[in-house]
Amino acid sequence: MGPETAFRLDGRTAIVTGAGSGIGRATATLFHEVGARVLFADIDEDAVRAAAQAVGADWAVCDIADEAQVAALYERAAGLLGPRLDVLANVAAYRRKADTMTMPASEWDAMHAVTARGTFLMMRGAIHVMREQPDGGAIVNVSSVSAVRPTIFSNMHYDSAKAGVDAMTRAAAIEFAPHRIRVNSVQPGGTASDGSARMKSELPPAGPMVQPGRMPLRRLSEPVEQARAILFLASPAAAYITGQHLAVDGGYLVS
Repeated sequence: MGPETAFRLDGRTAIVTGAGSGIGRATATLFHEVGARVLFADIDEDAVRAAAQAVGADWAVCDIADEAQVAALYERAAGLLGPRLDVLANVAAYRRKADTMTMPASEWDAMHAVTARGTFLMMRGAIHVMREQPDGGAIVNVSSVSAVRPTIFSNMHYDSAKAGVDAMTRAAAIEFAPHRIRVNSVQPGGTASDGSARMKSELPPAGPMVQPGRMPLRRLSEPVEQARAILFLASPAAAYITGQHLAVDGGYLVS
């Protein structure tokens, strides 16, 4: 396989969650551009329809925290894409800051329901399909540098949920390696997305990431830069990589 094909997904099928906006939309669009048949999935019907129709792809509405909706999503994927599933990109997440000392337990539960439970449900559905395929498949979970090191205050529920995503990534990578299923995560740092903008407006920005010198490249990433990392881990170029966490953070973790 030459370099011109190692990063392509020609003939492969993929599901991307959170595909209505931000990193999810950039990822689903990029997968489409490199030859995959992609099912765009998101809880926001208007957003996911617009994102998919912009490139002529299929789309579905799904709350990934709902087990029945996840099952229905996989049934829809089989009907639209066929019985194979080559790639799952788990991008969907719940993004809200909440003051640690006043946050209601319901807010903690909402964060973990989508970010941790939802990631698990989507992974399990993909593995059901991929382990029946002789060549397995690839799962890329979107975690965060917050899983490794705190970035901003009022984010404890998010940090812990993303740490769970990385733990699930490692556990699945080793458990399902005999089925040739690769499982990795991308850990974005600050990204110029609607979700990040909303979080900034909820509570005053404070914490290590906003301190001078903590972003060595001196800018936020664009969603497509995260999408390229996700594509790398999903593509044949990463055929011998599993159980890893790729920080795409402008140098934050080493600053």
